[in-house]
Amino acid sequence: MVRRLVAAFLLLGLAGCQPLYQSWVFTEPVETALPVAVAEDEVWIASIPAGADVYLQPYDPERLPSHATDPEAYRGKTPLHLTLPPGSYLLELALDAEAFAAYFAPPFEDVQFERADALSEALLFQPFAPRAPRRVLRYYRLEKAPQQGQTLIALFHPRGEALERVAALYPLETQFRFAPAALRDLLQRAQVPAEVQETFLTLLARGGKAFWSLHEDYKVSLEVRPQAVRGRIVALYTGPPLPDPLLPDGGGL
Repeated sequence: MVRRLVAAFLLLGLAGCQPLYQSWVFTEPVETALPVAVAEDEVWIASIPAGADVYLQPYDPERLPSHATDPEAYRGKTPLHLTLPPGSYLLELALDAEAFAAYFAPPFEDVQFERADALSEALLFQPFAPRAPRRVLRYYRLEKAPQQGQTLIALFHPRGEALERVAALYPLETQFRFAPAALRDLLQRAQVPAEVQETFLTLLARGGKAFWSLHEDYKVSLEVRPQAVRGRIVALYTGPPLPDPLLPDGGGL
């Protein structure tokens, strides 16, 4: 079924030669252990790197993020436990751009991050005042389901950097546990090269989320959740339809 759907998307959407991104989102049941226990009325919010400011307010589709955060919406810094009633929320996470000084020279104008799962992101001065620190902002829509604990990991990941280079953004110790064989099989099916799989799994165990890309053409992200791993694959096609689906065996994705 997955093979037929992927092939249909390729045939319908890739008839021309304009660049086009295709995205696959999947959830793979996997035995996992998180660094915290999340009760059914709780949300656990983390970020890589840690220490991002968290603002939370009711989600309003008529009001897009304006980068003018209401101070009363402040809830603390990641990692953060929240008790929330069911509903739809807008989460804003803000991180000082100085955290990325090892990757880019000030004023960090060329910083770009992996966007999977975020509504939007921005790099700007906040507040708008002389000599104010430049901050990276990321926005997420959170749907708090009734009687279900939820987790969210915001990945502030410089796009296109090698996994070894971004390792310094992650916690030093292992925090998440999962069956390595199951994840290696998943990475294999997601076409992550064998030579980077061990580093990918190491970062996933340390931070709960990892991202790998082949330039801008192919991207894979995985996030550890309770008893599951959520993934996203994004691929860029610039030519006519490929003769075979991206994942020839379906791969469960």
